[in-house]
Amino acid sequence: MQFEISAVPTAQQRARHTRTGRAYKSAAQAANERTLEALLLPHRPLWPLKGPLKLVFTAYMPIPASASKRRREAMLSGKLGHTVKPDVDNLAKQLLDAMNRLWFFDDDKQIVELCGRKRYGENPRWVI
Repeated sequence: MQFEISAVPTAQQRARHTRTGRAYKSAAQAANERTLEALLLPHRPLWPLKGPLKLVFTAYMPIPASASKRRREAMLSGKLGHTVKPDVDNLAKQLLDAMNRLWFFDDDKQIVELCGRKRYGENPRWVI
């Protein structure tokens, strides 16, 4: 299966902790998860995928408004990579967790191969 989600890719954030040591998610993290899940839902298979799986995704990140025309062209052509936050492993974690909660597969331990990329793009999106 292959599909595209039109949304700014966000990464899994670290858990926050209260003074008593209880862990919780920030409001922004919870909102990001709900948005991603809502956008993934129409692409969910009828039944969870079985067996070993390979997940390939590209996260197209927004181009900063301050980028010059030359820099913008370099970003879009791939000559200038997205080397700032969010980290690609945290993007993968956010995506895998959302897909796991929606039962794309029985468990994310089924992912035996993972290929994640970050690129700049005119339209921020996930291609999965």
